[in-house]
Amino acid sequence: MTTDVTIPPYGVRNRVERTGPAIRAALGPEQRAEFEADFHAAAVETDDTLDLAPLHRVIDRWWPQAVLCANPEIQAGIDADRRRLAAGDLSVLGGTTTYPHADSTAD
Repeated sequence: MTTDVTIPPYGVRNRVERTGPAIRAALGPEQRAEFEADFHAAAVETDDTLDLAPLHRVIDRWWPQAVLCANPEIQAGIDADRRRLAAGDLSVLGGTTTYPHADSTAD
């Protein structure tokens, strides 16, 4: 099995496989119940249609949340960046933060 992991700027310490059991194990209790309900509904649809797409959609939807749950420091970093942006600190964005054509004197 592959462990498809997107590495955000904050890094991933705990990898989560893109499988139902791995996602379920990484989620918190409340999220786990919602994931299980989504997964079971998709399994019924898959059984009716013989199409695996509903299960793939559930995995695609829940995997990023499982990665965040398994690596709470990622969410903490995201939250810190949001607070900095809300306070006007654009250095979070890195590089140039102004649009070069916004100069009203360039006519």
